[in-house]
Amino acid sequence: MACIKSVNRSASVAMSPDSPYFAAGTMAGAVDLSFSTSSNLEIFKLDFNSDDHDIPMVAQSPSSERFNRLSWGKNGSNSEEYSMGLIAGGLIDGTIGLWNPLPLISSEASGNAVVGQLTQHTGPVRGLEFSALQPNLLASGGDDGEICIWDLASPNEPRHPPPLKA
Repeated sequence: MACIKSVNRSASVAMSPDSPYFAAGTMAGAVDLSFSTSSNLEIFKLDFNSDDHDIPMVAQSPSSERFNRLSWGKNGSNSEEYSMGLIAGGLIDGTIGLWNPLPLISSEASGNAVVGQLTQHTGPVRGLEFSALQPNLLASGGDDGEICIWDLASPNEPRHPPPLKA
């Protein structure tokens, strides 16, 4: 089977749940073609009507560290501010970065794309997934053997119960 569209990146990838976009986070432990040491979250727009083989990047935001995992979920807050959901990135330093894709993609949206960082894991974040049943919940698993469930109903004020030991 042939590849119909592509982006030349060493990245962790997450598809938007509701729109024709996907996010790519600079992959931990990989070297890109330019030997860059930067870390970025990039948003690409899927357009299958175009004959162009390359997928255009529409937005970029710097990250403090490189990504092990990336997840794009619907946000359970049901607010207009987070209408495109949230992007969570599991970083190599144990933090989880949160981004609002709306200000990155939309020229009309105001606000900062960086929502904040979640800190609980002492080692790299190895697993990360939004709940399909309760979109305000984010599960993370770390190198330290802890599993955390984060409540992002209010993304600026995340809550979580004590971590579970695996």
